[in-house]
Amino acid sequence: MSTLASKRPFQPNSPDAAGVVSWIHLGDLHMTKAGEQNHLDLAEIVNEVNRDFADSVSFVFLPGDVADDGSRTAYAVVRGELDRLAVPWCAIIGDHDVHQKSFANFKEAMSEETHYAFTVGDTRFLAMNAFDVPEPPSFTVSKEQLNWVEDELVLATKKEQAKVLLLHCYPSDLKIGGREVSRLVRDYDVRLVDMGHTHYNEIANDGRTLYSATRSTGQIEEGPVGFSVTNLDGNIVSWRFVELGKLPITIITSPSDERLLTESSEVPQQIMKVRAKFWSEAEALEATADLGGQTQAMTRVGDSHVWEADLPTPSEGTHPLKVSFKDAHGKVASDEIRLAVGQRTERKSQECDQDNALEAWPEHGLLGTQLGPNKNGQKW
Repeated sequence: MSTLASKRPFQPNSPDAAGVVSWIHLGDLHMTKAGEQNHLDLAEIVNEVNRDFADSVSFVFLPGDVADDGSRTAYAVVRGELDRLAVPWCAIIGDHDVHQKSFANFKEAMSEETHYAFTVGDTRFLAMNAFDVPEPPSFTVSKEQLNWVEDELVLATKKEQAKVLLLHCYPSDLKIGGREVSRLVRDYDVRLVDMGHTHYNEIANDGRTLYSATRSTGQIEEGPVGFSVTNLDGNIVSWRFVELGKLPITIITSPSDERLLTESSEVPQQIMKVRAKFWSEAEALEATADLGGQTQAMTRVGDSHVWEADLPTPSEGTHPLKVSFKDAHGKVASDEIRLAVGQRTERKSQECDQDNALEAWPEHGLLGTQLGPNKNGQKW
């Protein structure tokens, strides 16, 4: 294993040339020892990220439960692969990371700080610790950390920055500090809470904030192994799960899908800019946007993976918007969203964050099965 993580300063990459902030989320690794399937999968993920994503994402995020037993041996396996990454990476603490009732191994291998903040473009990220008491059952955010979070959110608000929390679990899963975290999310207009812990892909939308969880890499009960890609394009959030070895893919980054609209989402003007990001083993040659049967060629934005086109905004209602790419190997990829124009249907929000989970959206990796240890799972 490399020397102390503090010797590896985390400095995320700037947004791409189009101004889109993108990051990759590796679901809970639950690493044990070298040669296990989750180690082999992590190695292949690193290879794919280095080959096809390194010049187009700001960082890679590990949401906790990095080491299944919190041991130095498990962290050494993880660091052996992360040290090959061509993208900056960061990690937070999960319940399995404190199985030895200590932060020592995590701090040595992953991050000298148990909670910290960083900025990418106009977005402030707060990486939180859901285990201020270093014991697996604690799910505790201390008063001290809550004060730090609020100070950070106040400052980010003054700077007119978007705000994203990186947290191991839903705020409602916290046994101590959960109500306070939920209040801060609401009071300071947090755009997104990006999480692990569930072991399945899920997005919840309470009308103000989005909550995204990505499938475990080490303990999978639904679907194949992979990782998620999240994008912030202005105030628009887009998310998609990427199955390992299944490139090319594309994600429409603007406008928003109707399912991801919140109070702060931008309303399309008379002329609407459609933007999409494309990843493949080969360069994109052409891209088109199709809205209501009208097809428009898209152009690449500078030296980025983003392509865009201006389209007239359609009449009030919900319309399918599809973007398609073709790469130099002749492979094609498409993404389709539901574009809502005009009067929005008021979202009936439940008080508990995770009760606002979206229904299945298989095209983006949401199976709606909730197969994991925290709801319907049995194995773990």
